[in-house]
Amino acid sequence: MLSFIQLLEELSKDHITLSPPEVQRLRHRFGDKALQMGHLDEDGGMSIPVDSIVQAVQSLGSQRLSEAVESLKSEQIASIPTSAEALVQRVAEIEKRKLGRMVEELQSEPDDAKAHRQWKQIERMIFGVDYPD
Repeated sequence: MLSFIQLLEELSKDHITLSPPEVQRLRHRFGDKALQMGHLDEDGGMSIPVDSIVQAVQSLGSQRLSEAVESLKSEQIASIPTSAEALVQRVAEIEKRKLGRMVEELQSEPDDAKAHRQWKQIERMIFGVDYPD
């Protein structure tokens, strides 16, 4: 179990990184929608924004979150939708909405310098890296 300080340290990070085997397990279990939770790293791992995870967890409520955790711990693949699947779906939806808002802001930004900074944020969100100008 995490200590209070360890939990706060994890929550203070911008992203968490899933290992390549963990990504494969989620993908096997939930399909390609698992890949929409964040962006894939070159090694096959995945970086997921902590704020999106927190929002998804809050939207589930404590009972469904407990069910999701138990389901994720289990190796069994359920044939009916589970709370774990709902969690994966909600993280993906939050990321999609976040990207949509960023694109809308970019499209309506009249200042070229601000628009360029917004584009760089979109690049970072999608690809996980800062490309040189």
